[in-house]
Amino acid sequence: MMHESGEMYLETILLLKKQNGNVRSIDIARELGFSKPSVSRGVGILKNDGYIIVDSKGYIELTDKGLKVATTIYDRHDTLSSFFESIG
Repeated sequence: MMHESGEMYLETILLLKKQNGNVRSIDIARELGFSKPSVSRGVGILKNDGYIIVDSKGYIELTDKGLKVATTIYDRHDTLSSFFESIG
């Protein structure tokens, strides 16, 4: 079972990838307002668990496993946002 922070990182990677084309740890830190060491730890865990790949230049790519989780989380948030907008 993935922690909520891991899900947040995966969703952020997905969104940043759509916006910028490339994602590095510094981009995640900036987007979430987290320290670089915190993001570095989180990225390391996601990498070890097979959700992301980090290349030699520090660029982060979602694996198929990571993309599946990130897309599920994004869709869930998108559905919830639409729901709350419709009743608000």
